[in-house]
Amino acid sequence: MRMKIVLTALNAKYVHSNLAVYDLEAYAKEHLKNDETELMIREYTINHNLDLILQSLYQEKAAVVAFSCYIWNIHEILTIAKELHKVAPDTRIWLGGPEVSFDSERLLQENVCIEGIIQGEGEVTFYEMTKVWSQKADVDRVAGIMYRDETGMIHQNPPRAIMSLDDVPFIYKDLARFRNKILYYETSRGCPFSCSYCLSSIDKRVRFRSMELVERELQFFLDHRVPQVKFIDRTFNCKREHSLAIWRYITEHDNGITNFHFEISADLLGEEELEVFRHMRPGLIQLEIGLQSTNPETVKEIHRTMNIEKVKKNMLAVHAMHNIHQHLDLIAGLPYEDFITFRKSFDQAYDMKPDQLQLGFLKVLKGSYMEEQVEAYDLQYQDYQPYEVLCTKWISYDEILALKKVEEMVEVYYNSDQFAHTIPYLLSFYPSAFSFYAALGDYYEANDLFGIGFKREARYEALRQFAIADPTITDLSMTVLDDLLTYDYYLRENAKSRPAWRLEEPIDKIVYQQFFKNAGTDEVWLMKEGYDSKVAARTMHIEPVSSKSVAWILAEGTSDYLQSADAVDTNEDKTCYCLFDYGKRNPLSKDAGVKILTHL
Repeated sequence: MRMKIVLTALNAKYVHSNLAVYDLEAYAKEHLKNDETELMIREYTINHNLDLILQSLYQEKAAVVAFSCYIWNIHEILTIAKELHKVAPDTRIWLGGPEVSFDSERLLQENVCIEGIIQGEGEVTFYEMTKVWSQKADVDRVAGIMYRDETGMIHQNPPRAIMSLDDVPFIYKDLARFRNKILYYETSRGCPFSCSYCLSSIDKRVRFRSMELVERELQFFLDHRVPQVKFIDRTFNCKREHSLAIWRYITEHDNGITNFHFEISADLLGEEELEVFRHMRPGLIQLEIGLQSTNPETVKEIHRTMNIEKVKKNMLAVHAMHNIHQHLDLIAGLPYEDFITFRKSFDQAYDMKPDQLQLGFLKVLKGSYMEEQVEAYDLQYQDYQPYEVLCTKWISYDEILALKKVEEMVEVYYNSDQFAHTIPYLLSFYPSAFSFYAALGDYYEANDLFGIGFKREARYEALRQFAIADPTITDLSMTVLDDLLTYDYYLRENAKSRPAWRLEEPIDKIVYQQFFKNAGTDEVWLMKEGYDSKVAARTMHIEPVSSKSVAWILAEGTSDYLQSADAVDTNEDKTCYCLFDYGKRNPLSKDAGVKILTHL
């Protein structure tokens, strides 16, 4: 009878896949010389009903169930493991992954249902354990594990030597297994930096997959026109020749569809990289950049190496290209970062013009240097996942809660990219970006707006009411505010109903219909082969705006997707018209193409 081993993953979302369990399965299958072992992968999400996961794993009747453990799923995994042990006491339960590799003894002591833990890099160790479980090898000969024996005694085996990344199989030969999933890909392991909050800093022995293999695998993704590939290399561009070779390859072999995601250090970018970026198709790559803080004391204390001015210079250079999405991370709760210095970090990050600004909160990871400094920092954090900071000697819990409100407002009004013209106008009334989002968060709290499932239009209306109610905003032009809200509203979608602040029909129906029948005006000529005025009227929308509002629209727009008549005088108070073309969208923002006209 074949021995069944189930590799189990609980992902954060359905679209995610667990690269680790697929790597373990592929490596073991490649080296197993018989068919006595049956390997299976079962993926769930943390949002699944835990009882249903328990039922599913129980019905597998497996000899071994091995869980892949991370900060976001350890609670659910331990809960399931305890219940599975009750109903299937003969099933051996093992854990692996970053969340259990550095606190293994405590986990085994507190969870008697767990037989053992694979520590660190798991491919070779898991393969060797398959031979132990089939009783063809001795457990004490397997490096990289901690386990309990039949008497309950816990043993720590020697650590596992690192492997060559070229020995890790390519798992994506059968793409049907990953239908509707994000594909994760790895070309390096380890990190040369020593950031105290990060587990990657533990392994400074950075290893790279050979470019011969990488190019072949990149071409596989391109040939199969997969939507997105996310590189999980911790600092992708830490070795310039490696990152440049990959960026050049995907630029030269671009299929017009696939997007590649990279985590990088922006200050390591040089002119060679920027020159490659300039030739990239919009949407070919996206960059995730970990700024974390701009406070010099904090940066030094967390052992981070970073040239902040160069980060800003490079981010602004990439922003000006209008072809690459940039995601920037900040972390609240770091040492020497108080409320005032974090405000400064936020404002400096905001000035770097990221497409998304992620305001996160320190997670105290087991095995990290940050965990060792808990007493020195008076660091209080949650006992349960995700072990998030509550307060430190520099920042109080009240201040953390204030930052939580800012985080929510940034997520709704900045990261959604649905208020890209209204927000800069409102920011002009505030001394800083942070002060604006803090005031908006206070308004939400005072009016019990947090926790409400808003429809899209309601978010616009809430922002409008905030602007009207805020006594610190003086000289507010309701014409400009309503124009910009309306512009942002229609920029993303051709809404069938008018927004609440603009219920009146914008243009006389006869004038509107005549515009399309005439194929536009001398400012914009719509006539082309196969032109159909009715189709054009359905796939476009025209909205009147004040010429004074046009100044704000032009300031935030891009030349490729926003065109304006030269005759628009933004100092005069006249009516202009925005023609939204939903057939010509910006591939990054998905905003409609826009032409600004002086008359219809």
